[in-house]
Order: sequence, then C-alpha cells, then structure tokens
Amino acid sequence: MRALIRLVVDLCAAAAGLPAIVAGAVASLRPGSRRRPPQKPRMLWGSQPIKALAWMAETARRAGYESEVVARELYAIYPPEHFDHIVFARSGNPVVHRFTDSVAAYRFFAQALSRYDAFAYYFDGGVLRRTLLHGMEVPLLKMLGKKVVLIPYGSDAWVTDHIPNLLWRAALLVDYPELGARAAEVERHVRQGCRHADCVLGCMAHISCLPRWDILPLTCYPVDTHAVEPVWPATEGTVRIVHAANHRGFKGTDFLVAAVERLRAEGHDVELDVVEGTTNEDALARIARADIYVDQLVAGYAFAAMEAMALGKVVISPVDGTEATQVFRRYSYLDECPVIDASPETIHDVLERLLADRVSWPELARATRRFCERRHSFDANAEMWDAIFRRIWFGEDVDLINLYHPLR
Repeated sequence: MRALIRLVVDLCAAAAGLPAIVAGAVASLRPGSRRRPPQKPRMLWGSQPIKALAWMAETARRAGYESEVVARELYAIYPPEHFDHIVFARSGNPVVHRFTDSVAAYRFFAQALSRYDAFAYYFDGGVLRRTLLHGMEVPLLKMLGKKVVLIPYGSDAWVTDHIPNLLWRAALLVDYPELGARAAEVERHVRQGCRHADCVLGCMAHISCLPRWDILPLTCYPVDTHAVEPVWPATEGTVRIVHAANHRGFKGTDFLVAAVERLRAEGHDVELDVVEGTTNEDALARIARADIYVDQLVAGYAFAAMEAMALGKVVISPVDGTEATQVFRRYSYLDECPVIDASPETIHDVLERLLADRVSWPELARATRRFCERRHSFDANAEMWDAIFRRIWFGEDVDLINLYHPLR
C-alpha cells in the first residue's frame, strides 16, 4: 500500500511539474538563452549537501566560470550558507512532504534549464534526485545541449560486487549495509551517467566501480590553503592523534582505537581524539590541535585528510597495496604524496615507528602542507576545472586523461 501511495504522489507531483519543465526546455532553446564559446558556461553544482561541493564551485569561479550550488537536503554539520539554492520543502506529513519536495525540484529544474549551461553532479543525481524523473535528468540535459560533468563522492558510485578488494567491500558494508541490495540501482545510475556525461572524474577510492573516467586527480575536492594557517606538530609532550570517524567501518576506527590502547599499555604518552557527531568547524578546530591525523584506514584518503594536510599535520592513510593506488602512482601524482601508508593491520606498527622518530615530524608536516598547496589548493583545483572546460566547452585539444601523468 505504501508503494502505491508513493507512486500516486509521484505521478501527481510529476503532472504538476511537467508543464514548467516543458516551458523551461522551450525557453532554453530560444536564441540567446544560452552561452556559447568564446563565452564561458554558467555552471550549476549539485546536489548532495557536501561542503566540498561549494568549494569546487568557488574554485571554478576563480577560473572565471559563473557557478552556483544547489542542495536537495541539508546536513546538520553544514550551515545553509554554503549553498546558493536549497530545494526541498519540509512537512510533518510524509505524503505532503513527498509531493511538495518533488514539485519544488521540478520548478527549480525548469528554471535551471535556461539559467545554466553546464551541470556538475554526483552520480546519484542532481535537482531531480528522488523524483519520478530522476533517471531522465542527465539525458534531458544532454538532449538540450547542456554539458554534464559527473563526480563520485562515495555511496553514489560504489557498486559493491564490482569492488575486487573484499576488505574494502566488507568495510563498506559495515557502514552501508543497504549497498549490497542497491547494487543494481547504483550500477544503473553509474552506467547511465558514464554513457551521457561529457566528462567523468575518476578518484582514488572509486575507480574500481567506474566503467569510464576522463581525468585522474587523486580526489576532486579542494582546500582553501590561503585561509588555513598551519599548526605544526609538537616534538615533545603528550602525542595527540585525531581521527574523524563519521563512518567507523570504512574508517577502520575500531582498529585505530585498539592500536592506541596497545601503545598506551606499552608506556607511550599518546591520546586519541575521535571526532564524530559534531560540526565541521569543531572538527577542524580539533584537527588543528593534533600532531598526527589518521584518516580512513581502508581506501585512499578523503576530505578531512586534506584539511589536516593544510593544517600541517602528519597524515596517515592507505596509499599503497591495491590496484587502485597503483593506477594513481603510474598515471597520476600519488608518488608525490607524503601521506604515510597504513591499514587496520599495520596501524599500530606505523604509529610506533613514528613515535620513535618524533624529530622528523616537522619536516613531514611541512611536506604534507606543500603537497596540499601544489595538488589540492583552490588554485590547483581551478586549473583542473579550467582544463576540463577548455576540452568539453571550448573544444581545445586538452589531453585530460594524461593531465597528471608523471612522465608528461
């Protein structure tokens, strides 16, 4: 019965929203309604409410591309000021909410068709995510001559049975038990996106599930290094380790806790601050007080590790030992990365070696900061987005797949 009610509500919302979408599509085809080279495209970024999405839009602005960010919901850890448009309508009644939320999405999408020329989305959808027309959004954009760039962020692109590393798969299913049941749905979104997109970004933790990628940054997210002053690690006193544990299974949190407890039992003056369930500002302040930041211990490193790099910390995360990391050593800039490799099995020994060589920490920390400035700063990210749009918008012969090739 609930499924029938949802279908009826979705059909009613689509009936209410379709006239606006048709009108928006017609308006977008009128002469003068959209930009063409040599003008730069107007960009819309969406629609998961992730802070890094706003930062990517900012770097594109710095490269001269008008950019706005749309969120289809809000997370408590991020203030709404991060996003230019918030397209959802909350109601205490789930039926009313589903209807009004979908209608709001349809209306915004209709306006977006004539307002923007390029759309940068995650694989789980843009403005029409969670509406009846979800699967038609990217094909419709392409049919109307829009440019589409797709970015993986996590569960939007993880097709569990395509992950060859069973340890990765097991860790993911700890945090996302529903991913196995949704594998066919996620794969459908990924394959449709890769079929229609003008550019697909392949990042270190996601390429095993992508049938295609056009550029290979370690991660597509930027850090505003100009706004972050480094706080270098101390070389004496209690060692402070910080770890952001928003997904304990994939982060390997239990293994880190056990390793630190073992180090303390062995007589080391070490304390561990596990950051979870707090605001991004509080998390950043706690990372700033760290000497060592331990990121996820299963696959690559994520945004919090990049913030720790900018803050001048010794950073630990897996950067070796898998086919995915080998791809980025051969075809991207992973060999430049000073992040210290560790896994759930090796984290105790890695920390023990670091504790025995504390005098090296300041130089290690400065190396992570320099790497962040070179590869993950707003300036570096702006160069990446400019290269992408010089290729897909201006038609220049930019070799995106080899943009970060060490031999080029």
